[in-house]
Amino acid sequence: MRLHTLCAVAAIAVLAAPTTHAQDLFERWLAPKPVLTTGLSNVVHDLPLLDPDDNDDAPMTFGAMRSLPRDGDGAFTLRPGAWALTVESFCLYAGTPGPSKGSGYLYAPLVGPKAAIINDILDRAWRFPAIPQHDIQSLLWAILSHARFSQLAPDLQSAAAQLLTTTEVASLEVDASDRISDAIRDQVMARLPPLAAQVFDAESRLRDAFAAGASYEEQASLAVRDGDPDPQDGDREIPEGRWSLVGNNLMRFSANGYTSATIQVMVPEPVDVVYDAKRRITALRSPDGWATDAVYDDTIKPLTIPGEPDFKGYAFKRVTASERVNGKVETFSVENAGWTFAGHFTGKGKLPGDGAPEAAAWFSGPSADSTMRDPDPTDRYSNWQQNYKDAKRSWDRAQPPSSKDVDKVTDPLHYGKGVKAALGSDPGAKAKWLEDHFNRLGRAAAYIACRLEGGCDPDAPGGGKFKPGGAMVPGAQGAQRLGLSGR
Repeated sequence: MRLHTLCAVAAIAVLAAPTTHAQDLFERWLAPKPVLTTGLSNVVHDLPLLDPDDNDDAPMTFGAMRSLPRDGDGAFTLRPGAWALTVESFCLYAGTPGPSKGSGYLYAPLVGPKAAIINDILDRAWRFPAIPQHDIQSLLWAILSHARFSQLAPDLQSAAAQLLTTTEVASLEVDASDRISDAIRDQVMARLPPLAAQVFDAESRLRDAFAAGASYEEQASLAVRDGDPDPQDGDREIPEGRWSLVGNNLMRFSANGYTSATIQVMVPEPVDVVYDAKRRITALRSPDGWATDAVYDDTIKPLTIPGEPDFKGYAFKRVTASERVNGKVETFSVENAGWTFAGHFTGKGKLPGDGAPEAAAWFSGPSADSTMRDPDPTDRYSNWQQNYKDAKRSWDRAQPPSSKDVDKVTDPLHYGKGVKAALGSDPGAKAKWLEDHFNRLGRAAAYIACRLEGGCDPDAPGGGKFKPGGAMVPGAQGAQRLGLSGR
């Protein structure tokens, strides 16, 4: 009898055995452990408080990372600011649906038995621009599916020879699995949870495809499924645009299908916060001369919110922005425009339509006053309420900060929104100058949030070297995880 026939007979015999020991032997034989285990449990800390505001009409802008110096290892030298880079990305979870519009991702390092080899492929890819992206993807699918490298097409073996050492290739050949029949595949899948069965099915069929010399399109049809992932216990809601804290920098992603992704990196500068006797921010200041100063108009009664006794809205009398340009400090001021929330936030406020008074009477003070009505306080409060709930859930998974610590983050965020609204109300303002200042406001809030989470050490400033890599992990565990290259 041929070897594969003997294997099939032996597998069926083991499957029929009633003992737990026989079942364990069967599953270890035909369902090898994943070579990559990166998932939600490996993501670095995320920062829900910094989630994008849909009502923000002056979002952060990003410089081109490729304009920065890059060394021989493919690492960019970052400087303070916000930088964006679009790179080739790769499917690292065969048998699951590709990225969907609006999905957010968090950063995670690659982990698992073959994580180092997969990381080497992604890390070295930028050195070999002549290797087609689909060859690199096929190589990754071959590793994920335990395919035999000796059975791969010549172009894939050539790509492997350039991207991997002979020792790495040999280790993958040793760990390869044999093809199995449809009957045995179905019996193994019946014993696995739905998601594990789905991945096992895709990987085993990919092994068959590689052995048969299937085209890239045929491989992709097995590895990347259509539709939405099935819900799994432990899934998380991760909105698009959420930041991950990676060392002293912040990082976020957006996927363009599974083949391309945009990485945004924020390098915030240190900032000091100045308060008045009512614990309202009167200034944000950085050592390089950047600052925003505010004077409040206490003739206007503060905005109050039912359910939030210590959280109020205060109108600005004057807002002044300062920056050092070509060695000189330039300033720009606006009077009688804008307002900010300040104080201890609980998230228990009642919005109009939720048992609270109608919008016209929702806040006290002169309701027709434009400084208190633009932007609408209901929108600003509702957006912040959701961010706070997301942040609280994140903190509940780790050591939660104190209420005082949270206030240190929320105050600058609210202050920044108010300052942007005030300064942006002057049609004669220099657009580019204000754009730069608004970017600094965003990075100031990010620095304070980063400090709360234990990062952004002022004695070890951010920036430095940045090499694209690792994985983008979605909140849905049954969706694609994407590997990031540097090209």
